[in-house]
Amino acid sequence: MHVAEALDALAEKKNDQALANIEKGTTLTKILNGVVPGATVKTEITGAGITYKDETQVKPKFVPIYREYDMVDTISPVTAQKQISHADKSASTKAPRAPEFSYVGLDYSDVKLDLRLAHRDLLAAQHLLKAGDTAAAQLTLQDIENNGVIFEFSATRMPLARAMDNLRLAESELKNNHPDQAKAALGAATDALKNYETVTGAKDVKQLQEQINEVANNIGRYNPESFSKKVSEWWGKVVDWLDKAG
Repeated sequence: MHVAEALDALAEKKNDQALANIEKGTTLTKILNGVVPGATVKTEITGAGITYKDETQVKPKFVPIYREYDMVDTISPVTAQKQISHADKSASTKAPRAPEFSYVGLDYSDVKLDLRLAHRDLLAAQHLLKAGDTAAAQLTLQDIENNGVIFEFSATRMPLARAMDNLRLAESELKNNHPDQAKAALGAATDALKNYETVTGAKDVKQLQEQINEVANNIGRYNPESFSKKVSEWWGKVVDWLDKAG
């Protein structure tokens, strides 16, 4: 926000206002750098009778600005052709069929700030503006917007997201009294989890697959309410993995 306001001020030749926003931005990057948790990395390498030792304090390069998961339910009405194929001559006297859930998707959005780049550029812009080089200060601030802010967006491409899609789809299918379709959706969810397990080798992923398969093989025992509780439990586990993966 302060970078954007500083650029607006420079465009209006309000250098004092731009400098004030740059200083506020610099203060924020200092605070962030102070509170972001770090780690101590110790290195020791021995070779040819020589030993190298080093201890470095390392902090994450990026800090999250915004992160969101959006559930997207695409509901398709029963088409005229489908109505014809399932109806008889008295169809006009029957109650209309409920819409069917054809797809449940997950959109994942993430915005991150390159903290080191932002702090470095803010200090440089501050110095340039005080020296009277407005054009260079403007370019330096634009570098934060262009290269320091990282946008990531994924629409149901990763295995975990596909698993989440199919879990919700299974829930919707059972609510609509389609147990066979619910079972198929659970199978697709476990297939996606198998792909994730191949990459990570995590044992708890295998355990979740077994739990889902057990329910899928006995889908007739579950009503929509009890099944939704199971899906919510599985959903929470996959969200945790998605957070760690992202």
